[in-house]
Amino acid sequence: MNIPPNLINTVKRSYQSVRVANIHPTGVLATRVLVLVMLVPILLVITQYIMAFISGYVSDEANKLINVGINIIDHIFIPSVLMAIVGFLGLWLDRNNNGIPDKLEEEDKR
Repeated sequence: MNIPPNLINTVKRSYQSVRVANIHPTGVLATRVLVLVMLVPILLVITQYIMAFISGYVSDEANKLINVGINIIDHIFIPSVLMAIVGFLGLWLDRNNNGIPDKLEEEDKR
């Protein structure tokens, strides 16, 4: 199978489709990476809770992981995530209900 050439072509097509929409691809990719990095501790804590619930016992290691994960989520991510959500909601407002966010409908003033 030619997975690497197919993967490269898929990345090229997605990069060009983002460029056509007048969005900077590096910003989109950086946002996706940031969201992925922020989701890892949340998913780790949720998974650890589920595993502790299934086993019926919380080991010392699991307890430490849950406590540290909750501290990371609570002190680092919550304020920044709330601000990011508010900022992104502002970008995706669609006042005329045509399905295209108003920010993307704006003409370039160059």
